[in-house]
Amino acid sequence: MVKNKGRYLLVMLLIVGLDQLSKWLIQSQLNLYGTRELLPGFFRLWHVRNPGAVWGILSQHSSGLVPKVITGLSILALGLVAYFFVRVEARCRLELLVFSFILGGAIGNIIDRLRMGFVVDFLDLYIGRHHWPTFNLADSFIFVGTILLAWALWRGTCTRF
Repeated sequence: MVKNKGRYLLVMLLIVGLDQLSKWLIQSQLNLYGTRELLPGFFRLWHVRNPGAVWGILSQHSSGLVPKVITGLSILALGLVAYFFVRVEARCRLELLVFSFILGGAIGNIIDRLRMGFVVDFLDLYIGRHHWPTFNLADSFIFVGTILLAWALWRGTCTRF
């Protein structure tokens, strides 16, 4: 249950807050498609919108149904991760932190999708013309949480959810 998991809920809420604040700052300080070089040749802020899935998959699809399906699938995935968060024992600190990261990131992106129909992305890593897909803080926490989850599962101390 959620008993003794308050600090992890706080981590999750902090991630949602930081994600939404960062997206608000980008939208208020940088025009759509505007850029600000931070490390020339490697890293910049680039204000873009992603109506598609992860890494912009399906973002060019013309159907208005695609963003709705992606949002619905995101909410289902959120429910599944929340289920595991509730089920994991309070002693399983790494797993709880992992689920807090994933939940916080997922909620941050779902807020964007429900409010605007797209996700605000702005972190752009590149070398020359080769770019990693633009992402945001929520994506970062989901990614780190997923890597840590794989490690936690491999470690095997708290894998019975």
